Amino acid sequence: MSGCLYIIKQFLPSLAASERKIAEYLLANPMQAVSLGVMQVAQVAGSSSSACIRLANHLGYSGYSALRIALAKEVFSSEKISHEVPISQITEQTTTREIVHLVVTSTSESIKENEFRVDIKTLDSVVDAIIRARHLVISGVGASGIVASDFQQKLSRLGLHAVYTADSDMQIVEACALSKQDVLVAFSYSGETSSVLKVAREAKRCGAMVVAITRIGGNSLSRLADWTLPVGNNESIFREGATLSRFGQLLVVDLIYTIMLVRSHKKIEGLLKHSWEAVAHVSG
Repeated sequence: MSGCLYIIKQFLPSLAASERKIAEYLLANPMQAVSLGVMQVAQVAGSSSSACIRLANHLGYSGYSALRIALAKEVFSSEKISHEVPISQITEQTTTREIVHLVVTSTSESIKENEFRVDIKTLDSVVDAIIRARHLVISGVGASGIVASDFQQKLSRLGLHAVYTADSDMQIVEACALSKQDVLVAFSYSGETSSVLKVAREAKRCGAMVVAITRIGGNSLSRLADWTLPVGNNESIFREGATLSRFGQLLVVDLIYTIMLVRSHKKIEGLLKHSWEAVAHVSG
C-alpha cells in the first residue's frame, strides 16, 4: 500500500523551496508532525502556512488537514508500508535467487501502488476523450516507445484510428496534422524528452488534447498536457534501463484499454473476433 510519506517522496524533487521545507520536515519528523497544526508545522519547518496548504494541494489532498489525517493514519497504522525500492539493494554480491526476489518484489509493489495513485476522474476523462477522438497520435521514444507501440496495437484492435511510428521526426509531422477533434497520447518517464515535448507542443498548437503518461511530481510534459496519468517516480532518470517505469506505463495502457473494452463491448465484440480470426489464420 502506498502511504502519505511515499507520496511526499515522489513529489519532493519538483517542489518549490518553501514547500520542500515542509515536506522534508514531515519526512524527518512524521510522529511529531501529526500533533502540530498548520501554523506550528510552518514555524518549525522554517516556512509558511500558505506553503503547507500549497504542498497539500500539490500532493492531491483537499487541504493541510486532509494531509495531516493521512499522515496520522500511516504513522499509527499497524500495516507495514514500503517506501523504498528494494531493487536498489542489488550489488555484485547479490545471488541470482536474491535478484529474482528483489526484482519481483519491487515490480509487484510498484504496480500495486498505482491503485492508490491513479485519479479516477482523470482516467475517465482520458478514456472519454480517446473514444470521441477523430484521430489519435501516440508519441514516445526508447523504452517509452515500446509502450507507445503496445498502446497503438491495442487501440487498433478496437477499430480506432491510432498512429504510432518509431521515427521521432514523423511523430512531430503527425502531430502537426492534428485538430481540435484529435488526441495526442505522449509517453515519457522523465517528462523531459525533447522530441516528445516537441510533439506535444505541435499538438497543442493545432488545438488537440494532450494526454501525458509520465512520472509523478510534475515535469515539462505534464505542464503541457490537458490530463496526466502518472507513474511512480521510483527510477533514476539516468538509469541503465527502464524497468519499473515501463511496467507502470504498461499498466496505465492496460487500464485505459480494459475500461474501453467494458464500455464498448457490444460495439467491438464482432471486430475483436474478426481480427483475432484473421491474425490467427483460422480456417473458414
